Amino acid sequence: MIEAIDFEQTFVTNLEMFIGKADKFIKIYYSGVSKEKHLKEIMLEVQKLAMDADLQQLEIDYQQHCENKDLMADCDDSAWW
Repeated sequence: MIEAIDFEQTFVTNLEMFIGKADKFIKIYYSGVSKEKHLKEIMLEVQKLAMDADLQQLEIDYQQHCENKDLMADCDDSAWW
């Protein structure tokens, strides 16, 4: 069954892309080539990543997930059959 891409998956995808760019930056930085240009690029990517992430909503979603998981565990524990 095909499922819609949710916010968390989009965040993870953006994070993976950022990590790839950060890795490339680190390799270039330590090779000594054009440090300032690449530093600006990585800072722009950090800003984009921060704008993409609604951390408050992620925290709310995580809390809701934990509450649902706890509720289901409680239901299983209290089942009398």
